[in-house]
Amino acid sequence: KQRLRWTIGWDETSLKHAGAFTDGGRLKCRARCGLVWTFVMRWVLTALTVGAVYVGLPLTTLKPLDEANWGKLITLLGQVCFVMGLGPWVFATFEAILQIPRRGRQGVVQVFFVAVVASPFGFATFFLYNFLLQMTSCFKLATGRVGAWEVTQRAPACSKAACPAPSESSGEGVGEEA
Repeated sequence: KQRLRWTIGWDETSLKHAGAFTDGGRLKCRARCGLVWTFVMRWVLTALTVGAVYVGLPLTTLKPLDEANWGKLITLLGQVCFVMGLGPWVFATFEAILQIPRRGRQGVVQVFFVAVVASPFGFATFFLYNFLLQMTSCFKLATGRVGAWEVTQRAPACSKAACPAPSESSGEGVGEEA
């Protein structure tokens, strides 16, 4: 629910201020390009990823990625992109493995988690989740079903007198693990 609220907020902000990204004003070209990249290009990149992953992948199952079907350049680029896509997965998993001596059992669990989440399957699942959030957000904005924002309940703030500082004997001071 919170992720959807954030996505709707990003989309509302993008739509509300999109004209200001290119209007004359005090912002320099570099700042305008940064705003366009941050707020507008995420939609373009989402559309490109949908095309590449959820259209391109089924196409290559119908017509395998070889020179006879796609030509030499497309075949080479497809293979290069596949290998480059494996890089973050391999390096993230390798880094998690290197952290095992420092983290102990938690490190072993982390290796499994990183290997699954950073894998191409994990990436595709995470992308699909974010894509569905973005589509839900666009649907709610287009149909006017955003509704009122619900305020997240917070714990009451307390003064220093009311909230005792952690003692040194408890071993739970700032920056220490419990």
